[in-house]
Amino acid sequence: MTDLDAPKGGGGAHGRTAAAEVSAPAAAPAAKVSEVQGSLAEAGTAHAEQPDASQGAAEGTPCTAPPEAGAAVEASASAEDVGQHDQAAAAAAVEPQDEAAEAKETEAEVAARLARAEEFKREGNELFGGGQWEAASVKYNQALDEAPASASKQRAVYFANLAACNIKTQQYAAAVQSCTQAIALDGGYEKALMRRCEAFERLDELDHALADAKKLLELAPGNAWATAKVATLQPVVDERTEKLKTEMFGKLKDLGNTILGKFGLSTDNFKFDKDPNSGGYSIRFER
Repeated sequence: MTDLDAPKGGGGAHGRTAAAEVSAPAAAPAAKVSEVQGSLAEAGTAHAEQPDASQGAAEGTPCTAPPEAGAAVEASASAEDVGQHDQAAAAAAVEPQDEAAEAKETEAEVAARLARAEEFKREGNELFGGGQWEAASVKYNQALDEAPASASKQRAVYFANLAACNIKTQQYAAAVQSCTQAIALDGGYEKALMRRCEAFERLDELDHALADAKKLLELAPGNAWATAKVATLQPVVDERTEKLKTEMFGKLKDLGNTILGKFGLSTDNFKFDKDPNSGGYSIRFER
C-alpha cells in the first residue's frame, strides 16, 4: 500500500547515506598508511578500529529520508487523500439512491399488506351478511393482523365490524372494547359511536350510552337515531341519578344520627334545600 511502501523506500535511502558517511573515515586511515609507509601492525590496528567508527556514525546520523523521498511520500499521501475523498463522495451519492429504493420497497410492502387486509374484510362482510358472525369475526381479526399500523382509517373499520359481530353474539363488553379501539383511531367514526352506545345500553351502563349518543349528535346534529336515543335515555339517567342521591343522603343521615345522637342532636336538625337552578344543595341548622 502507498502509505506503507513509501517509508520502506525512505529507510533504504537512509541506509545508503549512512554507508557513504561511514566510508569516508575508512579512507583516511588507508591514505595515511600509504603516505608514511607505516608498519602492517599499525595499519591492522587502524583497520580494527574502523567498525567502532562506523557504528558511531550510524547511531549519530539522523534517520531522515532524502528530500526526494519525502516529496514522494507527500505526493503519495495526497493522492491517497484525494482517492478517499472521491470514494466518500461516491458513497454519499449512492446513499440517497439506496434510501429511495428502500422507501419504495416499504411502500410496496405496505400496499400489499393493506390489499390482503381488505380482502379479509370483504370475506368477513360476506360471512356477516350470511349470519355467520363467528366466522366473520375471524376474518376481521385477520384483517387487523395484516393491516399496517399506518392504515388508521381502515383499522378503525375492521374494529367497528368486529364490534358488530360481538353485538350479534351478545359479547357486549368485547363490543365496547372494539368500538373504543375504533374511536381511538378515528374520533369522528359515527358507526363506532352508535355500536358502543348500543353495547353500553345492553350492559345497562346508561350514563355511558347517553354520553355516546350526545357525542354522536355533536358530530351529526341531524342524526335521527342519536336524537331518539338521547330522548329515550336522558329521563332514565336523570331518574337514576336522583335515586342514587336519595340513597346516598339516606346512608349519610343514618351515619350522622349515630354520631349526633351522642350530643342530643339528629340529622333532622339539618335541612337540605335544593337550588332549582344549579341542582346543588345548601344546609340549614334548626333547633
